[in-house]
Amino acid sequence: MSDIEQFGPWVSKEAQARFAAFLTESATPADLSEARPYFAAYNQRLLDKATARYAVDIAEREIAGVKVYDVVPSGGASESPVLLCLHGGAFMWGEGPGALLEAVPIAAASGMRVLAIDYRLAPDHVYPAAVDDIVAVYRAVTETVDPASIGFYGCSAGAVLTTQAVAHCLDQGLPPPGAIGLFHGAPVPFAGDAALAQALFDPRVRSGAIPKIEDLPYFSGADLSDPLVLAAGHPDLLAHFPPSLLISATRDFAASAVSVMHRRLLAAGVDASFVLFDGLWHAHHMDVDLPESVETYKIVAGFFRKYLG
Repeated sequence: MSDIEQFGPWVSKEAQARFAAFLTESATPADLSEARPYFAAYNQRLLDKATARYAVDIAEREIAGVKVYDVVPSGGASESPVLLCLHGGAFMWGEGPGALLEAVPIAAASGMRVLAIDYRLAPDHVYPAAVDDIVAVYRAVTETVDPASIGFYGCSAGAVLTTQAVAHCLDQGLPPPGAIGLFHGAPVPFAGDAALAQALFDPRVRSGAIPKIEDLPYFSGADLSDPLVLAAGHPDLLAHFPPSLLISATRDFAASAVSVMHRRLLAAGVDASFVLFDGLWHAHHMDVDLPESVETYKIVAGFFRKYLG
């Protein structure tokens, strides 16, 4: 049995089949001009499955000069709680269908309104452009919604942006959101055993290196020692973070980083929980066909219901 065929008995057949399919997919384009349409098409295929499975209403809006997608369960949702969804994509892609892909199932599972923020992308817009967009939307939303009833969540780059948004809110004297979700990403270098193990488990990684935060164009010119950029190494700041849910998987290159972030939040006295899926990969919950994805949505929905009311 090859390494990519080895799964625990608790990994669904759907997940095992999806992992095997990775072998047949073309490599991610290295050139940004090709990567953006590649991921737009890839995310659109996943979004089509999500909207077919989950009944939601989607409206494109502008809040504080920033494009957002307003996603609510069909039939509507109350004005609060509200979730702000921050998409992934290495800070360089993931707009449009990628932003919606992370919002549709969570809106349906939670019964909450989700605002998916189409923030500005690198390399044209570097730090702090994306987090400035997020904080501007948050500031506008707090004019009508109690911050304690607002949650942030994001996957991969969106998880890092979630931590930046909290840090910037605190720095600007804004009340922080009531709760946050950090999925498959953290403001910690993508290193440790999880990064080392990827060449053994994930065939997609064999053709490319694990991303390094310091090499991402979004951080060009940024001081990585600044707590507003990467908060994980600053316990005094973390102590003011809201309740946090962290999710990763054993075949996620960011799993060690997410685990370290969880420990640092706990050490700072934050109410934080960490869920690790065995045998799954980076951003596994983007595929709504996986039973583990459905389980993820329920975990996220339950967390935000608990802390946002």
